[in-house]
Amino acid sequence: PWAMSNLYAAAQTTRQAHQVLRRRRSEQEDRFLLLAAVLIEERQKHPSMSLKKLYHRLKPDFIGRDTFVDFGMENGFEPVFPFKKPQITRSANLRAYPNLLHDLKIFDINQVWASDITYFKIRGKWYYIVLIEDLYSRRIIGWKAAEYLFTQANLDALKMALDIRAATKFDFKLIHHSDRGAQYRSLIYTQKLHEHEIRISMGYSCFDNAFLESANNIIKNEYLHHRPIHNFNDLIKYLRQDINLYNTERPHGCLNLMTPVQFECYILNIPICQRTLLSIFTDKSKKNKLLLVNPDDQQLRLMFP
Repeated sequence: PWAMSNLYAAAQTTRQAHQVLRRRRSEQEDRFLLLAAVLIEERQKHPSMSLKKLYHRLKPDFIGRDTFVDFGMENGFEPVFPFKKPQITRSANLRAYPNLLHDLKIFDINQVWASDITYFKIRGKWYYIVLIEDLYSRRIIGWKAAEYLFTQANLDALKMALDIRAATKFDFKLIHHSDRGAQYRSLIYTQKLHEHEIRISMGYSCFDNAFLESANNIIKNEYLHHRPIHNFNDLIKYLRQDINLYNTERPHGCLNLMTPVQFECYILNIPICQRTLLSIFTDKSKKNKLLLVNPDDQQLRLMFP
């Protein structure tokens, strides 16, 4: 094995220079996280102000205007205009992650969480709903209703899921799966996933997140559209109620007519080797068209021992 001094020599650097670089990168990430928090407050006050004007207003001294605009677009802080057709997935030229669900079979909770964004219209205005579902049990473990399509809504749903599962041991390397929307690729969101050692997976088409498309449809068409929802507060109230009904009272055909919560209790008494394997459908025609962050992620082995 090589000594560290040899590695530094091969890289034509020094230990001290390496430590300085790491410290600078850490400080830069902290600045961007603080900037995201400031932008959340600013967007509440100025929903439709352009990012260039926000840059002029804030005058951050560590970032140029163009980088500031790119950061705002990547993290869902672009201007919000009323009566515009809702767009829930942005295809900006950001880094993408591979789809780790190809040919994957799962047999327990906390192996794959999937997240998606949908929209709901109230009196001519669009609102947004973020859901996070455990794919094996179909239980919705994180959710957030939001007035605007900001990354913070996704982050709040993720924090809820982590809180709900806080008492549960992750026996396997958890995968977070989503589409390639800018919210899921933002620094603040991916950093939260990395903090909890959660692997990041992204699909290329809607077929790669079919489970969440189904959950979105059920929550909206079997529940929310039948409620007297007249404003945003009503949406939050009934969304909380209906997700609880979905998790605790609605039988699922794929769970032998058990509810998600019942199913999670049921599998506790079944040895892993006797559990039903869940095969996840993905659009294999798009399999090789992703920009990979880590090529090693292509070699995801079957999660069954």
